[in-house]
Amino acid sequence: MSSEPVMAQFGGVSRTGVLRIALLVSLGVNLFLAGSWAGSLVRPDGPPPPRPRPLQSAVQELQGRISNDSFAKIEALVGEIDGRFRSSPADPRRMDEKLRAMLGAETFDPAAFATTVDNFLAARSETDKVIARRIGEVLAGVPVADRKVIAEVVLRGPGRPFGPPPGPPPGQPPR
Repeated sequence: MSSEPVMAQFGGVSRTGVLRIALLVSLGVNLFLAGSWAGSLVRPDGPPPPRPRPLQSAVQELQGRISNDSFAKIEALVGEIDGRFRSSPADPRRMDEKLRAMLGAETFDPAAFATTVDNFLAARSETDKVIARRIGEVLAGVPVADRKVIAEVVLRGPGRPFGPPPGPPPGQPPR
């Protein structure tokens, strides 16, 4: 028997790793919001319009490149996905609020913190499964030519909605 502590695992990532990821994401959001706020103080004409989210950007790019029927289906699907996230326990904004309250509390409860993160990850996983099934249902009714254009737009390069591009990171030679 090893003397090393046993860590709970989440899809191959330790609980400590999950917590670090959650905290880094929260830090990133907070830095973005602080930068936006500071920028709005410097600009006399107020804050800039909000940047489109990745899926909304993809929808904008699809306009005119796929049939009107397919575009209407994709546009409705993105609205449905957005609504599902906003109404589910997997909404990252709610998670940020909970983590901020826990971290700012006079007494920190590590078990409650871990349970909160566990519940968020479970809700996010379930939400992702429902969304994946819904995307499949919608795309089954889209002609193959339009699906190819959708794949080209949604699955390309950095900033794409579904993770990093395949292959080694830019600037690093393949091994």
